[in-house]
Amino acid sequence: MEEAPKNAIGFLTIVENATHGLFGGYLLLNPAGRPMEFHCTAPVKPNRAQQILYGPTLKPYLYGEQIATALICKSRIQPQVVFFNQSCAMCARGSMNVPMVLVEKGEGNGSTEPSTSPEGKLLWRNLKLTALPEFPDDYDVVRKSLQNRLIDFDLLEPFGRICDAIAEAQKAAGQTGAA
Repeated sequence: MEEAPKNAIGFLTIVENATHGLFGGYLLLNPAGRPMEFHCTAPVKPNRAQQILYGPTLKPYLYGEQIATALICKSRIQPQVVFFNQSCAMCARGSMNVPMVLVEKGEGNGSTEPSTSPEGKLLWRNLKLTALPEFPDDYDVVRKSLQNRLIDFDLLEPFGRICDAIAEAQKAAGQTGAA
């Protein structure tokens, strides 16, 4: 990954397709919400032996270690922060030196100024932003970005773009089925 614009913001999600498996998508945006880079994975589908052997650790392994880490490493641009909408993908943070935060709807403060919840989560607009407990400094990076208006758009909207782009890629590749 080359050091590129410091104001790049990453969004990463994984889409499950019943027929083909998991597809990861990673979108880097500038502060205006315009795309700078996009990557998606080929389908990842665990076999039955992997399902048995990995047990309850399979999903975090696939989402975080296999898909998220590969997508972030493939990027030319190192983002200021990566936002996820699936908690099991957050385990990628353990092997990467990039702040990562889970975005969830519904518990925000309604304000354009970030605040901290009693549990230590970051609240902004109608969102709750959660970093992994072992990486509390990730909150500082996100708070600074929000206060400096480096991020001033709906943090959930880019995940829809990624899902739509993956669906288009599946159509182009002739892979049909509900994503």
